[in-house]
Amino acid sequence: MMKTSDKEISGVLHQTLSAEKFQLRRYLPEAELASLVEQFWLVDWDLRGQPAHIQQNLPDPNMHLVISKQSAKLMGPVSKKYRYTMQGQGRIIGVKFNLGVLAKNLPCALDKALNIEFEAVEIFKFKQQELIENTLNARSDKDAVALLSHELLNSVIQVEPSLTKVQTLVQQIKDNKEINRVELLAELSQTSVRSLQRLFKTYVGLSPKWLIRKYRLHHALEMLENRQFSLAELAANLDYADQSHLIRDFSEFLDITPKQYSKAVTLDN
Repeated sequence: MMKTSDKEISGVLHQTLSAEKFQLRRYLPEAELASLVEQFWLVDWDLRGQPAHIQQNLPDPNMHLVISKQSAKLMGPVSKKYRYTMQGQGRIIGVKFNLGVLAKNLPCALDKALNIEFEAVEIFKFKQQELIENTLNARSDKDAVALLSHELLNSVIQVEPSLTKVQTLVQQIKDNKEINRVELLAELSQTSVRSLQRLFKTYVGLSPKWLIRKYRLHHALEMLENRQFSLAELAANLDYADQSHLIRDFSEFLDITPKQYSKAVTLDN
């Protein structure tokens, strides 16, 4: 029996509306893959006779293997909003890897892999077309996950203590909206700011400051999805210096202002 993932979904724009457009299932890896894989995910949609759906996320900095009819790609860390178009009837299958575990498998430094897609065969010893056909045509989620698990066994690594430390710090940033400055993170971790910057460059590809800004927007999206806030309340709750800083982050990461986003949420509901 596969274990489903019960981790909260975060960073999804217009989450309530999006959930009506596709079916998402998430499964935890078996113990032998736990150091490599955070979760497997499968998405199906049937929009025949309906307009295309553009799924928009502000994703975690983890790398993903994404399998579709056209390709098998390894996605580098995504720095801002990510868009994926769903139309007709389709399926994609993915693997969300644990943060930083593939940093040394890439043909370049992780900070040079931001927003870049690699052919899976460049990183893994896959027979790409065979993998695509077998996983997408699997009789069940269990069979698809089993196939992927078998293919990934040769990629399991020994996690270095420094990577474990970074994984813990990133989770703290994600969970605790009170961490709004790199200096505070350095104090909590008893690590210098320069050391944090070096570790994040190696294992995340994004600076700690950038990640703090990004995860504050995760909290903002959640707040706007659940109920309406004024711009002043939102900025105060997330401890922004002022509203202009909140608007700047929204615009830079999401290409939209908080007011525009809040209006769209109201229309969706």
